[in-house]
Amino acid sequence: MLLIQNKNYNHKNLESDIFEDTVFKKVYIKFTSLINTKFFNCNFIEVDFGRTDIVNCNFINCNFSNCELFHTNFKNCIFENVNGSNFDLRAGILVNNNFNSCNFFNSCFRGSKMSNNFFEKFNINNCDMKNIIFETNKYVTSFIKFSNLFKTKFIKENLKNLNLEKCNTFLCTLENSEGYEVNNIDKYSIIK
Repeated sequence: MLLIQNKNYNHKNLESDIFEDTVFKKVYIKFTSLINTKFFNCNFIEVDFGRTDIVNCNFINCNFSNCELFHTNFKNCIFENVNGSNFDLRAGILVNNNFNSCNFFNSCFRGSKMSNNFFEKFNINNCDMKNIIFETNKYVTSFIKFSNLFKTKFIKENLKNLNLEKCNTFLCTLENSEGYEVNNIDKYSIIK
């Protein structure tokens, strides 16, 4: 296993476009772009990706722990068998990504926008998801549990295959969305 620790890639590119069996610990990858980079069996520990554009990248069998992702944007990426805990993805944009068998716990997505993503076996547990915009995503056997969705907006979403369990859905907005009836969302707290 390769260890990359205490490195600063701010405004720079990584040395390679393929990383296997690598631990990134206390690394700064800010104010840059990751394009066509592949990560296999990698662990990201206390990595700061702030204000980075991540495009056409693959994260396969990877773990994220205590990472900062303020204003980080993901586009056309593949996430397969990815686990994340205690990370902060505030005000990020996630567009046209594919998430398969991913689990996120105790993390923050506040103020992010997620559109045209595909979520399969996607599980979120105990996360801050306030003021998120979900738009035209596809879900297969996906769960959001014990999370705060206060003032979250669902636009053109089919929520039939997204199970919301014991979440705060107060003041959620549903615009041209369907399938929410199976999610026990308080119909009096929904703004249409």
